[in-house]
Amino acid sequence: MQQALKTKHELRLYELKKAANEFIEFTENFSLLQTINIKAQETVQAVNTLQQLLEQRLSDDELVKAINSSVALIFFDEIVDADAMSNLEGYILSAAENIEDAEISIFLTEMMDRVELKYNRLLEKVHAYNALLIG
Repeated sequence: MQQALKTKHELRLYELKKAANEFIEFTENFSLLQTINIKAQETVQAVNTLQQLLEQRLSDDELVKAINSSVALIFFDEIVDADAMSNLEGYILSAAENIEDAEISIFLTEMMDRVELKYNRLLEKVHAYNALLIG
């Protein structure tokens, strides 16, 4: 792998890991957000796997082959295709509608908006890494 391309991989993985860690920190210890928190933790594990591959002294061809056959890439494809936020968002927003206290309802809606925003940032970083592999 050309040094410039390896550097791009390292940068995209760093950015992805940072977004995942920020999401983990934001959603940590919220029982309703546990499912998507776990997805972010799995994302960090996948990034770690790819970062370890980049640290090995593999030839360009071996490295490309190792990255392309990595379970981490399968996970990235799955996390992009899965709609982890839909079920959670539907549940939270439906619960918010049934709450008589308008301030609590607004709070739940605002909280979900922030969770979704942070999750979408995480997905953007996954897309950016996947695009690097295609391009």
